[in-house]
Amino acid sequence: MLGGPSREADAGVLATGNRATMRRTVLAVALVAALAAPASASGAPPKAAARLKAASAPVSELEPAAAIPLPGGTTVYRFQQRVSGVNVLDAQAVVSDPKGAPPALVADSSKPNIERAPSPQIERAVAVETAIRAAQVRRLRAHSSARLAIDPGAGGTLVWRVVIPSAQPLGDFEVLVDAVSGAVVRIRNLLQDSRQGHAQLFNPNPVAQARSSSTLRDRHDKNYGRLTSLRHPVTLHDIRRGQRCLHGKWVHAMVGTDAREVCKRGLNWRGVKRSKDRFEALMAYFHIDRAQRYIQSLGFGAGGAEGINKRTQVVVADAFRDDNSFFSPATRKIKYGSGGVDDAEDADVIVHEYGHTLQDDQVRRFGQGEQAGAIGEGFSDFWAAVMSSRARGTSNRDDVCIFDWDGTTWGRFVPAFNRRCGRRADRDDTLAEGQDRCGFEIHCVGEVWSSALWDLRGQVGGRTLDRMVLSSQFMYTTHEHFDDAVEALIAADQASGGANKPAICAEMETQREIDVADCP
Repeated sequence: MLGGPSREADAGVLATGNRATMRRTVLAVALVAALAAPASASGAPPKAAARLKAASAPVSELEPAAAIPLPGGTTVYRFQQRVSGVNVLDAQAVVSDPKGAPPALVADSSKPNIERAPSPQIERAVAVETAIRAAQVRRLRAHSSARLAIDPGAGGTLVWRVVIPSAQPLGDFEVLVDAVSGAVVRIRNLLQDSRQGHAQLFNPNPVAQARSSSTLRDRHDKNYGRLTSLRHPVTLHDIRRGQRCLHGKWVHAMVGTDAREVCKRGLNWRGVKRSKDRFEALMAYFHIDRAQRYIQSLGFGAGGAEGINKRTQVVVADAFRDDNSFFSPATRKIKYGSGGVDDAEDADVIVHEYGHTLQDDQVRRFGQGEQAGAIGEGFSDFWAAVMSSRARGTSNRDDVCIFDWDGTTWGRFVPAFNRRCGRRADRDDTLAEGQDRCGFEIHCVGEVWSSALWDLRGQVGGRTLDRMVLSSQFMYTTHEHFDDAVEALIAADQASGGANKPAICAEMETQREIDVADCP
């Protein structure tokens, strides 16, 4: 929550443009013979592949990658650009095939005129060693990976894409190493971060429950009567059979710098208070499990529809002493810090990081570029607000104040009523105003996206909008732009009848001044 992912600067990338040619619906045509591929490889039928004539890349280079069924009958088909059997980085096309409506090419980041790559001259091991040295990595958190790819941003250069889960310095470093010359093409930190049985826990956090922060202080993690009284009894669902620890169907929660298991015979943690590190692990388990259950209640992962991060999410509470938390795309783990207020004492922080895992599961490597980074941060704040709204006794002013407990130790931030908010999901900025206010910082610009989604949620209804937003993210590319994300939202709405397009256009184009091709 303090520092965002370190990404390559891209001047002017936050300015949206009109890419109407990327988003038009095309008439059904015969499947191009060059794209004929076994259905078992992707599940993509000819009618979906036929929509690719509008893509930038030649149809013969777009190979089926995934077929994603969504609630309501829509299927999203994802195609990856490959040249001579090698993936082109961040080059994909996405087709939405709604039930009862014409399919549409809803996203296209594929590239024209990519030439056949030469044979690699640098071995994988050499590329990994070069990458580790270039990123100045001193200690690893997990094994590095390396795959050949074509980098269109470097003129179609064949590169080794090396991903390094680094412990010192902390990061998921993506290093592109020229596979012919051995030169380092680019270094990025992909780490997505933020600042961030039976038990009695905070839901969502003490400030929201008390409706005030005036009598609440961290006091260096000590127990005192006011905080203790704000705990509520909760049930920790689906702990694995035979387990005495926080290892369940959707969450595996551990604690400490050495990632210790949290175990108790009888699975009764009712007496644990916030001064004990186990409290934060219990909070992480409960709130992530709760978020996944809500996602499934919306239809994802049921009735043949694709799930979203429908797996056991590994989390470590109080993993380090900094006032920071992060999701690592390389290890797919979440780690929460203990600086200031322990981050995992605030459900906003817990759910925000889980929001990053959702997008990463829907589009691997999501968040490349400033706009995609801001969309990612904005969605994760929005999802924290959504889950806050589902806690008993909270109001809108509680929900839109993001990180209100964790933010009490951040220093001077914008006051809201009688509390401080780390960020807000109720701003009225246009995109340009947000850029000016934030100086292109992705967490700050993300407030424009979270606020726009929150406004829409109030207009069309909570579950309806939540389902639409989650569905739309299957249509994102790794380098998603604001206007494209709006069009994906319109496509998701169309799958359920299209009744909300006027509201979407009014909020996104009129109120936020995002230029959207599909809006009148």
